[in-house]
Amino acid sequence: MKITPEQAREALDAWICRPGMTQEQATILITEAFWALKERPNIDVQRVTDEGGAVDQRALGVNRVKIFERWKAIDTRDKREKFTALVPAIMEAIRISDFRLYREITDGKSITCMIAGLNKEYGDVVESGLLFADPAVVDRETDELIEKAIAFKLAYRQQYQQKAGWNYEPSFC
Repeated sequence: MKITPEQAREALDAWICRPGMTQEQATILITEAFWALKERPNIDVQRVTDEGGAVDQRALGVNRVKIFERWKAIDTRDKREKFTALVPAIMEAIRISDFRLYREITDGKSITCMIAGLNKEYGDVVESGLLFADPAVVDRETDELIEKAIAFKLAYRQQYQQKAGWNYEPSFC
């Protein structure tokens, strides 16, 4: 699946909202993925780690600003070109660090992926109930489960119709 710059930007935003992920951590992973590419595009991305694994804070700061504050805006042709060139490294970094998110991005409409998402949301609802979480948390988790369940229902019906070759009409029972 070809990922557009807009999809990559949304993926990047979702990724850094994950627990434990920061712009700095994402920048390190994207930079490492960029330098591991067999064919690197001609954009200015500095190495942020040395062979011993030590982080160059100056290079990290420069790359973070370029990725998150400049190129991600994709509001000019130049920024779009640079961000588009960085998409393979972004997707590889996400794949390595958060495979579930990677699957959602690249295969988000598959029934298997939707079932995995439903299971995760169901687990979140059960966990929040068992931990006697704040009602706002339970409401949010339940709403997310309902949203994913509806999306699954519609996608499953569409896939079933395509495979069966006929129109499914829900029963009135």
